[in-house]
Amino acid sequence: MTRSTEHRTSTVLAVATLGLLIAAPSHAYLDPGTGSIILQGLLAGMAVGIGLLRRYWQQFKYFLAKQTGRSSDHDNDREPDIERTSNIQTKP
Repeated sequence: MTRSTEHRTSTVLAVATLGLLIAAPSHAYLDPGTGSIILQGLLAGMAVGIGLLRRYWQQFKYFLAKQTGRSSDHDNDREPDIERTSNIQTKP
């Protein structure tokens, strides 16, 4: 970093710290509904993150398998055949 960038960064941090120390209390009220909305948003974000990680992990494994010439589990990710996996017994 250059000297001016370091000076600017320290100035911004100092102003932010002073702003947090001098701020007056807001006397805000958070009811239980607000807390549940915040919790629901956090849980939804975690679910989306896990889903994205799973999707891109499968794509990454498929890419590596293609590069190395090995078979992958990518074909097993397709929807199964209904005839093959059906457990329903029909009466004659």
